[in-house]
Amino acid sequence: MPEMSDPHAPRRRLRRSSLALVLAAAFALSACAAGGSGTSSSADAGSTITIVQPDNNMGWSLDYTFSGMEQSINTQATLLRKPYVDTDQAGVQAQNLASFQPYLAESMDVSSDGLVYTFHLRKGVVSAHGNPLTAEDVRWSFERKFKTATSVSYPAAGPVWYDPAKQISVVDDMTVSFTLTDAGYGSEFQALLSDVLGEVYDSVWLKQNATAEDPYAVAFSAKNPNFGFGPYEVTQWDPSTGATLVARDDAGLPITPAVKTIIVRIVPDSGARVTAVQSGSADIAENVDPAALADLSKNPSVTVPAVDNSNQHVMIPLLTNKAPFDNQLVRQAFAYAVPYQQIIDNVFHGRAVRNGSGFLDTKAPGYSDAGLPDYTYDPAKAKSLLAQAGVSAPVAFSLVVSASDPDLNNAAIQIKSAAADAGFDVTIDKQDQSAFNAQRVDHSSQAFILRDYAITMTPGYELNVYTAKGSGNNLADWEDDTFYSLKAAGYAFPDAFSSEAGAAWAAAQAYWITASPIVFVAQTQPPVLLSSKVTGYATRSDQWMDYSNLSVTR
Repeated sequence: MPEMSDPHAPRRRLRRSSLALVLAAAFALSACAAGGSGTSSSADAGSTITIVQPDNNMGWSLDYTFSGMEQSINTQATLLRKPYVDTDQAGVQAQNLASFQPYLAESMDVSSDGLVYTFHLRKGVVSAHGNPLTAEDVRWSFERKFKTATSVSYPAAGPVWYDPAKQISVVDDMTVSFTLTDAGYGSEFQALLSDVLGEVYDSVWLKQNATAEDPYAVAFSAKNPNFGFGPYEVTQWDPSTGATLVARDDAGLPITPAVKTIIVRIVPDSGARVTAVQSGSADIAENVDPAALADLSKNPSVTVPAVDNSNQHVMIPLLTNKAPFDNQLVRQAFAYAVPYQQIIDNVFHGRAVRNGSGFLDTKAPGYSDAGLPDYTYDPAKAKSLLAQAGVSAPVAFSLVVSASDPDLNNAAIQIKSAAADAGFDVTIDKQDQSAFNAQRVDHSSQAFILRDYAITMTPGYELNVYTAKGSGNNLADWEDDTFYSLKAAGYAFPDAFSSEAGAAWAAAQAYWITASPIVFVAQTQPPVLLSSKVTGYATRSDQWMDYSNLSVTR
């Protein structure tokens, strides 16, 4: 555990930096600004990493809106965490998705009936504002998630979490318990506590900044990022140019980041991001075009991470709240109008696979594909279904794509061309990341293409994350009571990964995929390029990078 400083000492204040300040920080790697309010420290070359990424609409509060959360998760912490294990690729690790370690908690007890989980909090943990971690922080954080209309926590976490007032009890200042309604929820519950939905906030600081209009300081925290107990704090941030994060020596966590300063620069062009890593002006590039990654995979000066079983899917939600995809036959027709293998070959250059038409993890214990339809590119089948639906071809619609994702823009072009032969007239609508995120949540588009994933890799969560009633994350705005009943049947089994549970999950998935509210195209490799000097990159179920696990040599 790192040496603790006085938790009541004045904290550094976030400085909303100007373009000049961010660019100066980006190129002065040997001496990076470490804090506002006149406080700074110099860092040696091995303790600073520069990351270049497109404009992912950097955000700080998932309770406020959906946005790029990589920087945010490094300022936050959870009661549990999934440990990392080495892979066959040097310098690259992966999460053990079936194991959970105490993080903000020091230990966990489970009742004999599997319904009550009691957490004993880690002593000495303080927030970025010096407030010590307490059980009230845990209780209030979940209350905020569930009582904020813009939060995705309640629908995404149901039915495991349903009401903090009934499920969470503060035993004492350092002990908190959660009560589940079914022991079969245990694995998913622990996984949720290890991911972004389980983040614990500094309730003292947020309450101080709450107002009648913003009772949980949600809007406030969207602009003031240092409200967590994580290993880093933000010292500079400009939404259009990037951010600087500095490791907190006084956090009291069981980890000590080797990299003390993280500089994040927004670089819109994928080629420029690659050049930055190759030239040494950056250490990591994100959202890199797959063709470039394929070309660089044998270059010894860089590392192109690869994983055995990616949970990152390219998918196309078809909005069921408006024409033309309010008709199931039209949705099924479009599922036969997508050139799956062509996209894998021509866009992802082999850095993607298609493990069937579904979304559940095919390598999970108990998995079954019983009843799952096999969608392939079949223009004749698509046209037949359109005729059966009684609609005239070509069926016109707009496909929204983010300007920040060059590979998905290329995939959209492939889809437009191939779908024309299958009876569809596709217009590509390229939007900036902020507008793209907005339409994702408000369900205003007809269809969109994105790369996304289930953060929690349990079958119940995978089936729930894009389908929950009333959720902004119900990507296709598709609700179906028969599906919900089929999904609920899987929770009846104490072991979510048993063959009996697997059969129930398979029935639910088959019903969902047959209805085709979302077309799943392929699973992709991480679009990340690392300098070979960087180690500790860990592939995670949330696809965000854990800065505290990184190291760099110069």
